[in-house]
Amino acid sequence: MKLLKFHLRYHPPGIVLEYLQKGLIKNKEIDLLELNCNSDIKEIAKRLFQKEVLLTEEVQDQLLQCLDTLKKRIEHEGPTGKRFYIYKTLQTHVLPITNVAFDKSGKRCITGSYDRTCKVWHVDSGKELKTLEGHQNVVYSVAFNYPACDRVITGSFDKSARVWDPASGECLATLWGHRGEVVAAQFSAKGDLAATGSMDYTAKLYDVETGTELQNYEGHTAEVITLQFDPNEGQRLITGSFDGTISVWDTRVKDRVSVLRGHDGEISSVQYNWDSSLVGSASLDGSAKLWDARSTVCLATVASHTDEVLDICFDWAGQRMATSSSDCSARIYDVRADFKELAVMKGHREEVSKVCFSPAGGCLLTASADRSARVWNTNTGNCIQVLSGHQGEIFSCAYSYNGDAIVTASKDNTCRIWR
Repeated sequence: MKLLKFHLRYHPPGIVLEYLQKGLIKNKEIDLLELNCNSDIKEIAKRLFQKEVLLTEEVQDQLLQCLDTLKKRIEHEGPTGKRFYIYKTLQTHVLPITNVAFDKSGKRCITGSYDRTCKVWHVDSGKELKTLEGHQNVVYSVAFNYPACDRVITGSFDKSARVWDPASGECLATLWGHRGEVVAAQFSAKGDLAATGSMDYTAKLYDVETGTELQNYEGHTAEVITLQFDPNEGQRLITGSFDGTISVWDTRVKDRVSVLRGHDGEISSVQYNWDSSLVGSASLDGSAKLWDARSTVCLATVASHTDEVLDICFDWAGQRMATSSSDCSARIYDVRADFKELAVMKGHREEVSKVCFSPAGGCLLTASADRSARVWNTNTGNCIQVLSGHQGEIFSCAYSYNGDAIVTASKDNTCRIWR
């Protein structure tokens, strides 16, 4: 084996070793999830040299340079006090927006709407690139296939999902089979599979290229409203339901692997952490839970909120989890230390429906029914900035992969890009 070059992965921090083996070029990813502003990069390099045969003394300087670059990136993206400003207002749809997402480059975003369309936007110019038309009812769920971002999936109240080419606007496949509204849709990590969740109590797995249904996942006794593939191989899928349970599925077989029970109310959100070792869940019973993804044991339960928990998310390193609630607050927990509460974000006047970490994890973004979004310092819980100006409830928000842009979507039929 011969090492050819290093590649940097900013979020979560890591390096990719490109090497030659028996005439074939291969890649090996090394996670550096513990890297932070205070890390000793020489000590990290020493540990890597001891474990990784591809790393030799000849590349020591290059490795240290890579580690230093990653560390500086984390420092640069911390809560520096820099403020976002309104860069573009996208007069998007004739009816309210349902969801929004950036591509990995941050140069495009997509929006779904009650007007039955999904639109593709050029972020820098604010120009509408394509309108994806064909659904016969509300387009409720939209997503890119990361990291390629050359496909879009949409889930609709017309009981179908569709796969699109965002460059041409062509519908490549229509995913039929559900008997109820499709409210969740996502690509697998490799982009070859798509999963959908529906109000008909089922989830389905499809081949993206052909649109063929591969699996029909039955077992929930109420609506399936949230799902996620594991971020690594995409061979596991979790689904959250209004029946109060989370199901774990192996995409290679029909029957579910396990059921996570313990919530007393409807599930509102489920998510894997970065390395797929943990599952987080939020419920309308006012609690959030942390589960071991492999043993399915509940590791911790928190009931700090005084009302329904509406959303959860892990930071990119998978070491903290944030929750948002109808009690107008958001909270951050350390998933490595018995779910210890690290910060409480208070200031919104109405329910907080969406929460997401900045790529480097120094900030938390929240969206609220009070018509504002807020950026918070994740260490102190202090509000850094209020993003105001929308005339309706903000129900979706996202950071770009580089952390230099934010998108907010509102019931006032517009999206705003913040730089």
